[in-house]
Amino acid sequence: MTDPLLQASDLSAHYTTTDGFLERLLGIGDTVRAVDGVDLELSAGETLGLVGESGCGKTTLAQTLVGLREPTSGSVTYRDKPLAAWSRAALRTNVQYLFQDPLASLNPQQPVTDIVSEPLAIHDIVPADRRDDRVATLLERVGLDPLTANRYPHAFSGGQRQRIALARALAVEPELLVCDEPVSALDASEQARICNLLADLQDEFGLSYLVVSHDLSVVEHVADRIAVMYLGEIVDIGPSDALFEDAAHPYTEALLSAIPEPDPCWTGERIVLEGDVPSPIDPPAGCRFHTRCPVVIPPDEFDLEPAAFRSMLTLRKRLEVGEDDWLESLVPRDGRHGDTATGTTEAIRDRFDIPSPLADPEAEAILERALEAIVAGNVGGASEQLGAAFETPCETIEPELQAEGDHRVACHRFDDDRAGDRRSRPSE
Repeated sequence: MTDPLLQASDLSAHYTTTDGFLERLLGIGDTVRAVDGVDLELSAGETLGLVGESGCGKTTLAQTLVGLREPTSGSVTYRDKPLAAWSRAALRTNVQYLFQDPLASLNPQQPVTDIVSEPLAIHDIVPADRRDDRVATLLERVGLDPLTANRYPHAFSGGQRQRIALARALAVEPELLVCDEPVSALDASEQARICNLLADLQDEFGLSYLVVSHDLSVVEHVADRIAVMYLGEIVDIGPSDALFEDAAHPYTEALLSAIPEPDPCWTGERIVLEGDVPSPIDPPAGCRFHTRCPVVIPPDEFDLEPAAFRSMLTLRKRLEVGEDDWLESLVPRDGRHGDTATGTTEAIRDRFDIPSPLADPEAEAILERALEAIVAGNVGGASEQLGAAFETPCETIEPELQAEGDHRVACHRFDDDRAGDRRSRPSE
């Protein structure tokens, strides 16, 4: 990679949730760790895709990278110069931001000609007597009829409003354009047209792009590299073709499996992640994905399949947080011995899809004692037994981004001392 155009080092962006004026005044509230220790690079002329589920911190990261938000810690440099050292005018003529909702970012009280010409006037790029011609050229370049320049934003479709926003961004002749969900609200045909337009503009003006999206199928067609974000951290980053051909991180693999496949004969398997994304206010220790990971690593002392251990971990986590409403339907109110108890332990296994018996006899004995404790009403004791015996390194040790082929991956399955056969896919 050449020297980066934009670079973030150990970048964090936290903010505090507040419900009212008094809380804001006193600084009371929970800290949301929206971006937490991110390293990222973007080269000149490159398109970098930033993907992940809603709420993972993509937009916060993008806005912090271009100075629209103040970082909590870490640094951002643009052309080897700290972002804070750039004047606002100089930064805005080099870096532009294309917001997700063009209708919200366009002044509804201004006609298109004023919207597009405003940056020309603010930065004194084009003399006043030539601005109308420049606006007409920009509108034509993004696929709009210059004769519509006197209309207001509400008179245009979603795709046309996105083109207006794009024309406004191009007015200052930037070299970096951040596109935040540029096609999320458009139909498939208009998505394709906007993506093609972005590619044409990149070739024509030598633009660099940071494209933020939750849709990998969109990013696949425009990005040279893709960074996958989960709960404020980058967990996988690499060339677009390599990421699609051989996903390294299990979260990336789950995202790829969710892409709709038009082939009716496709026989692939959808990877369904359990539970919700944890809160960025209190993210899990260790690997933040371990609470949902289908191939979480079993303890070294037991010979367990990842799928079986995942089921046991789910049971353990449910007991630890006190989610035991499901027990009422499985554990009878009277008679907790003999055949009834045996039947109930099997019902718990079935409820959490835990094999019977486990492949490892020692693990089976520990699990069976914990299940019997649950049946006897000692849920706390069962939780302690499972926690003491079946702690995974994924929940105690935070993985670092490390090279794995063409990727850099934050996953313990690729640690040299833990790899073994744990690189197997969830479906295997």
